[in-house]
Amino acid sequence: MHRFYFKCTKCSAEMTIKTDPQNKNDVVESGATINFEPWRAEDEEVEKEKQKRKSQGMGDAMKSLENRTLDSKREMNILAALDEMKSMKSTHATVSVD
Repeated sequence: MHRFYFKCTKCSAEMTIKTDPQNKNDVVESGATINFEPWRAEDEEVEKEKQKRKSQGMGDAMKSLENRTLDSKREMNILAALDEMKSMKSTHATVSVD
């Protein structure tokens, strides 16, 4: 755990932030507020879902197979979307303003 002290460059107000490596987070002790970070909530939700599916599939081989199938479909959809974005980007890169 580390504690950081900062001063605002505009108003010289002091801020104190403490790291929380156990929870992979930072805690503001004084002088500032943390904005809501939606990706943290989403990551926590995904992790909970993984744990839930893992506990469900431990004793049931069919449920485990279904979970793996859903995971592979999700990964394939993500890769397809990435490929589509790459092709769109390369298409836009070859189009000139003229």
